[in-house]
Amino acid sequence: MGRLLQIRVIAQTYDEAEAEGRYAKLYALAWPTEATPSSGPRGVLELTAALDDKVRLGDLPGPDRKAMLPGVGRAMAALAALEAALGDRDPQAADRLSYELEDILAELEKLAPRP
Repeated sequence: MGRLLQIRVIAQTYDEAEAEGRYAKLYALAWPTEATPSSGPRGVLELTAALDDKVRLGDLPGPDRKAMLPGVGRAMAALAALEAALGDRDPQAADRLSYELEDILAELEKLAPRP
């Protein structure tokens, strides 16, 4: 690193529309249709955090919450590990964890209630 420049390794969703298409039920659950949509990114990482909020804060009916809670916990663990790998500048581990997180979200998509 230079005196003024910081070198960073980041993960971000390349195509939010593709992610929303792949995880349509999860996106609808995380960000219900609103009169004024929230601003900011709505990628896979943000989706994971939004789902955690919905499940842990009890915004889902009991049976749906119970079904999704373990998977959301696994997704948050994968997200934390991904962020740690990025912080450690370990792109190989981050790459592996990105696939793991996407696989967990695919499993959650199957469990998610219909909007």
